[in-house]
Amino acid sequence: MMAYGIVREAKDKMKIKKSLIAILTIMAVVVSISGAVYIDAANSAQNEDGEKRSNTTYPVNQAGQTYGGNSGDYGKEPVGPDLVLAEATNGAIGYVLESDLQGPDHKTPEEALQWQSQQKKDQSIPVYEKDGTTIIGEFIMSRSSGE
Repeated sequence: MMAYGIVREAKDKMKIKKSLIAILTIMAVVVSISGAVYIDAANSAQNEDGEKRSNTTYPVNQAGQTYGGNSGDYGKEPVGPDLVLAEATNGAIGYVLESDLQGPDHKTPEEALQWQSQQKKDQSIPVYEKDGTTIIGEFIMSRSSGE
């Protein structure tokens, strides 16, 4: 009779363990789904101007361009925005195209050096409103003379 009680107690403990594992698994699935829904809602949220946000924390304008300060302003983003916050020479605050700041992609170091040697010491690029099309000023990029 005693052996039967021990076997029954072991079976009861096993049922409890299985039930706990099932409950914890269900809870993990619910938490995962809730987190995914929350993240999706945050990514598809609109900014204060009613514009959609991208999958990053940068807001997105009507043309689909992201805009904002450098990645330090928005957390650890893998890439910066398409339109980077800048101050124009006239004091207006707007955005410059990230591609204007970077210049073209070069296939070889020689090609890059040739392009660089053809650039003026000071180069003007347009400063835009966040729409990426309305020009509100200019930004002067200065490169060192290598001295």
